[in-house]
Amino acid sequence: MANVHILGAGAVGLSFAHALSKQHNVTIISRHNVVHDWQYSEQQQTAKINAQTLQLNHLKPYKEAIENCFICVKSYQLWQAITDVLPHLADHANILISHNGMQDIKAVSKQLTPNQALYFVSTARGALKLSAYHVHATGQGDTYLGACNELARSNIQSIYHNFFATLLSPSFMHDDIQLLRWQKLIVNIAINPLSALHQIPNGHLRHPRFASTILVLLNEACVVAKKVDINLPLSDALDSAYLVMKRTSCNYSSMAQDVKHGRKTEIDAICGYVVTLAKQFNIAVPQNEQLLQAIKSRH
Repeated sequence: MANVHILGAGAVGLSFAHALSKQHNVTIISRHNVVHDWQYSEQQQTAKINAQTLQLNHLKPYKEAIENCFICVKSYQLWQAITDVLPHLADHANILISHNGMQDIKAVSKQLTPNQALYFVSTARGALKLSAYHVHATGQGDTYLGACNELARSNIQSIYHNFFATLLSPSFMHDDIQLLRWQKLIVNIAINPLSALHQIPNGHLRHPRFASTILVLLNEACVVAKKVDINLPLSDALDSAYLVMKRTSCNYSSMAQDVKHGRKTEIDAICGYVVTLAKQFNIAVPQNEQLLQAIKSRH
């Protein structure tokens, strides 16, 4: 039984907390004062999440160094989250980050000591926040674990078996972190902006009227990926995106939820990432550019 801290009480963070608490001591780190129990529901069953809660601004006098830290935040919150938790990590800590879109993982890795292992978690587990304290499971998509530095590569087997193999099933190890992150990005590009603009669940994107837009979006992304030595065949990209649409057919994407509630979205780290890279290589990506601007106009 390990001590696990989860920074980020969103849908993914609470879903992970519920799963991991079955075998580990879980503490949820929240930015806000939490006055209610965390709850997790699946189908018709609702249960209390067996986790302690620690307010972020109470970390400073906190005596216990954090050994296993899941950081489950929006892409634009990642740097602040790393900054907040870094002084409280044990020298041998495992840091597991999960977010949509792309951020500079190498820059994060440089902030760590040689004894700290950094991992990236890509998940298609469906979860929806019903309230600030209550998450509802909406689908059991695949979860992938990848290593971001050498120490993580050495330890990935034990981390996978401790936290993922049975508790976050179906889950898999992935041996190419950059490819893993691009594969996650591809799915995000295909699903998030269109589901957000049309306010529809993921499965509705399988309708033929969206097919040409998705095809162009992913083709643009695959062309850009090749320029940074990521080989993503368009057929594979389409297969992955449509498989996630099918498996999460009733889910509303996080971006759809953000647009619905007037929150900032992660579009800059999704279509925006492709647009930024494309400019460096003088490649036209008009469909990604169009969706980037369309979502930003909703902020």
